[in-house]
Amino acid sequence: MNIGGVTANYTTGYANSKAAKTGDEVQFSKNVMKCVSAGGQNVMLCSDALMSYANPKTGESVNIYRADAYSKDNPVYVIKGFDADGIAYEQEIDARNIDPNYCSYNELMVLNVETGHTSNRDYLHSVAMRDKAAVGSLFEAADYIACAKEVMSDMKMLGSYDLYLSYDKWISDIVNYCKCRKDKC
Repeated sequence: MNIGGVTANYTTGYANSKAAKTGDEVQFSKNVMKCVSAGGQNVMLCSDALMSYANPKTGESVNIYRADAYSKDNPVYVIKGFDADGIAYEQEIDARNIDPNYCSYNELMVLNVETGHTSNRDYLHSVAMRDKAAVGSLFEAADYIACAKEVMSDMKMLGSYDLYLSYDKWISDIVNYCKCRKDKC
């Protein structure tokens, strides 16, 4: 996969943590990096986001932020970016309402942020789950717990116990967060 071009775009007009949606553009007060894939899809990655990622095949891009009213008791996040049609979107996601047994990749990534799993290694764990789930869209739901178990089984079979343990810690933290949320720990 080749990237056709990368440019930095500094824009203004972003107020009160809400996106000003103008067709193909979303305006942000911070640095915005636009990448153009070989297929001509624009994706938006923002340097001020807690986490940013994109699917160059579909053109979907996601930037995760904490909502203005975020607190540990109210773990609401805002995701912004471009959908597969190149339309700017903004969506709120409450981490307390995510079920990793059936959630979108974006929701899984919100759980990553909420549980403190934002390293490159944790991101790659999530990418392996998305690959195992064989979902096309970042918005498509899958059973990521089942996918994690499959990947962990693969790691165990390959004798890669360090990766097996790393996946186990990562997915256990997410499952424990979701269980504790239900049990109101």
